[in-house]
Amino acid sequence: MKERPLSKILSGLAILLVVSALLTVLPYPAASKANLLGYKSLCAFVPVSTLILLGAAGFVRIFRDIDSR
Repeated sequence: MKERPLSKILSGLAILLVVSALLTVLPYPAASKANLLGYKSLCAFVPVSTLILLGAAGFVRIFRDIDSR
C-alpha cells in the first residue's frame, strides 16, 4: 500500500511532538525557577506540558491512521 504525503507529514509531526515532550523533562540548571515537580527543567510546567504534548502526538497518530484508510 502506497503511503500518502499527508501521512508522512503527520508521522513527522507526531515524532516532533514526542521529542518535544521528552525535552520538557530534561534538567536545566540555568532555569529561572523550579517546575511543578520541584526541579529546574527546560519547561516550568513539566507534568502538564509533557502530557499535553503526548496527547497531541497521540491525536495526530489517530488522525493519521484515520486518514490513511
